[in-house]
Amino acid sequence: MAKVPDTPENSQKCICGDCPSYNQCMKDKGELLYCAGKKSECDFERKGCLCGMCPLTPEFGLEKTYYCATGAEM
Repeated sequence: MAKVPDTPENSQKCICGDCPSYNQCMKDKGELLYCAGKKSECDFERKGCLCGMCPLTPEFGLEKTYYCATGAEM
């Protein structure tokens, strides 16, 4: 079970779409909230990570980064 619930409220707090690594493929597939779900199905280049600045990070005590590459924090 994911540590972060995949809820509309958490989706509204999500900043994945502002991440420098977030690309058109991710946008086209509607991928967001990686810390609550699975890693991206898209190929992407690591251009920087905003996970540490996400409001969900302190709220849920998240410790990882690049959830788009690793998937949900369990």
